[in-house]
Amino acid sequence: MRSFLRIAGAGVMIVLLALMLAPGGMIEAEEIIWDKAAHFIAFGLILWSLGVLFRRLPRLAAAVLAVAIGAAVEVVQAYVGRDPSWGDLLADTLGVATALLIWGVWRGFRPREAFQTSNTR
Repeated sequence: MRSFLRIAGAGVMIVLLALMLAPGGMIEAEEIIWDKAAHFIAFGLILWSLGVLFRRLPRLAAAVLAVAIGAAVEVVQAYVGRDPSWGDLLADTLGVATALLIWGVWRGFRPREAFQTSNTR
């Protein structure tokens, strides 16, 4: 099951990054809310992907890495014919924060070490 989750996490990460970095045009004004919702959901999924790919990475470090990926995506978008946006980065950050909160509630705010099956590092 762990291998399946890692493959799924890698797949989700690759697909989402490819979609965000693919050359594209301007988004129509009436679609902006859906663009922000897509960023919110995508970065919640990116945090999940980081969690399954790097199981020993602390939750907060994974969240910071996910937001850093969001910032990097916005910078790179300027070079691939897309419009970088502070609103997108805000939606990314809110998606990561919400996913982090859900993750914490689900795990009872206990550290990851409490769920590890072996103590070998």
